[in-house]
Amino acid sequence: MMPEIPMKIQSASTSMNILDQYQKIQLPVQKDSFMHPTAAPVSPPSRQNPAVPVVPPGGTILRRGEKFAIAEADHLRLIFRWNVCDSRCDLDASAFLLGQQGKVIEESWFVFYGQTSSPDHSTIYSGNTGSGAELQIHLTRVSPQIQKIALAVTIYEALAQKLHFGMVQNLSVSLVNANTGKSLATFALDDCSSAVTAMVVGELYRYKDTWKFNAVGSGVARDLAGFCAMYGIETG
Repeated sequence: MMPEIPMKIQSASTSMNILDQYQKIQLPVQKDSFMHPTAAPVSPPSRQNPAVPVVPPGGTILRRGEKFAIAEADHLRLIFRWNVCDSRCDLDASAFLLGQQGKVIEESWFVFYGQTSSPDHSTIYSGNTGSGAELQIHLTRVSPQIQKIALAVTIYEALAQKLHFGMVQNLSVSLVNANTGKSLATFALDDCSSAVTAMVVGELYRYKDTWKFNAVGSGVARDLAGFCAMYGIETG
């Protein structure tokens, strides 16, 4: 089991260990959890009957490496969906808001279920249904310091329990215009590997005066600390 990693972020009342949160807490699964992203985190809920998030039909089907220009929306719903072949697999989505050097500016720019909003209030973790999760991004609110947003899916305690993405099927992310409900694009991965424990599904990045989505689909065999270190979240 991964040792506790002392990494502090400051809140109004106390210091919190961000990686310890990432390993030990979850937001409660509630019908309206997507509408209340600031709900207090609690222990992981039971997900014996997970609900699959609903994605509107239509939109562009993307393949790995393809780029998609986001010209129609400034408020996105990013809907992640998956099926697991092993009930021990507990997946969740997160976002790393990156500066010019491809690293987070500060640890507060890492958005996940223990830290549900970015400092600029552009990126919000909206909830996890057990068979999917949702992030919402207001592109016009993204700080000028941020050049790219990496979208990740990870498995809770993957190394400790010997879990991997070979136990996951039908992993996908769909981009939906939150204002109109229109589906813009979907990227589905049909070749998840048993060598992968953490996945960068896609990236949103600035291009001239607009944003584009890059269908990445790239996995790594790292523990949580190693994965976060890729984006400049220091440990130890």
